[in-house]
Amino acid sequence: MNLLRRLLHRASPSLYRFGQNLHTLAFGHGQWRSIRQGTPLNAAGMALPWYTYPAIEYLSQFDFSERTVFEFGGGYSSLFWSGRAALVVTVESDPVWFDRIRRESAPNQRTLLRQARDAYVAALAEQPDRFDIIAIDGKWRHACAAAAVGYLREHGMIILDNSDKFPAVADFLRGQGFFEIDFSGFGPVNNYTWTTSMFVRAPLPLQRGFRPPRPVGGRDVTVGPADENGGTTTGQDATR
Repeated sequence: MNLLRRLLHRASPSLYRFGQNLHTLAFGHGQWRSIRQGTPLNAAGMALPWYTYPAIEYLSQFDFSERTVFEFGGGYSSLFWSGRAALVVTVESDPVWFDRIRRESAPNQRTLLRQARDAYVAALAEQPDRFDIIAIDGKWRHACAAAAVGYLREHGMIILDNSDKFPAVADFLRGQGFFEIDFSGFGPVNNYTWTTSMFVRAPLPLQRGFRPPRPVGGRDVTVGPADENGGTTTGQDATR
């Protein structure tokens, strides 16, 4: 502990602890760097998916080297997954992002451009095999979730980002026999909290009476099936 920290700790232990929390978020997780650069990066400048930090930490514990990933909506998450999984297939609706992802693609990545809703959702069914991980973080999330159920391997996992804003999508997946695991908190770039959820097949009675996540410091915005209109959220997908 350097002299300044010792003095601060001696003057106000509570303020010192609060400062340590801020330091962990800003520099441990790298949020300050991601805010300055406007892109989801960790403290070392490595690409992160635009999920919450608790979700990223959880996913980082696993060995995905023999697993396959399909993404509805790509970006920095595509780089994250390509460094961990055997295969990453991404469907993107934005031509600018499609070109950017393709330019930075690794040999284990395939990127598809599908601008129309039906073609975008059907991109999953075009693939020759099912996937271990299906991430939903782009447009038309309810339709994508419906497609994902049939193309997920038996012991696979569906990731739904911004699940606090898409409770109808999460409710649909729970109704299909999936157990919802929520990771709420801060993440890269944003100045608010949100929820990244993971769904595994485990129809446990524990979820009776479940209510949608309401992260402290989150935005009170809900996107339902009728007004989904692509499924992006303000600020969240600007630089993916």
